[in-house]
Amino acid sequence: MCFRKLSTLVTLSALLLSVPLFADTYTIFNQPTDGVYIPSTTNYGGGDGSGGTLTGLGTFTFSSGLVELSVPNSWATWNCPPATESCTPNVLYSNGASQIHLVMLAAHDNTAGFEFEPDAFAVETISVTFNDQNGLPIATITRDVNGLGGALLFALQDDTPGKWISHIDIVNTTGNDFAIAELRQGNSVPEPGTMVMFGTGLLGVLGAVRRKMNL
Repeated sequence: MCFRKLSTLVTLSALLLSVPLFADTYTIFNQPTDGVYIPSTTNYGGGDGSGGTLTGLGTFTFSSGLVELSVPNSWATWNCPPATESCTPNVLYSNGASQIHLVMLAAHDNTAGFEFEPDAFAVETISVTFNDQNGLPIATITRDVNGLGGALLFALQDDTPGKWISHIDIVNTTGNDFAIAELRQGNSVPEPGTMVMFGTGLLGVLGAVRRKMNL
């Protein structure tokens, strides 16, 4: 009888420990002032507005060259705080491309984001996918963004311990080009809620099994 109890406890413990200790969790920032987004990241801006072409900025590299423009001189409109950091930022124009792949060079950074506005003076649907170091999607943020002064933030923090953001895919599903600004990247401490909840649940299950076996 004792052997069966011990065998059951060992089996249940092995099954519980085989479950990933932390579920994939993330935090989406809707405005620059949300949470720790600004304090935990470095702002690499949006170029210098000179009209030159960049294939990278700060810790980011781009899948195609982006043109350095400025609001309102060479890019007509943007948005204003609290939706964005500034009403008149320098921006990076996709120069005809409706999709851009951003690669983050700095390893182990779990927070990244940028502001986005489509070229056309119309509302367009934008999807941005943040991917981890294994090439797997963490989350996709989809927003309807107004090209007439309606720039919005797309930013995410990966709260899963041991994971970080490696690259970001930007897609204008309407098929038009666009501009991005205020590129940010950094590392912040994940919320402890997931860790605490899992630890408490694991101890509770093991305790219940032990009590049942002692009956």
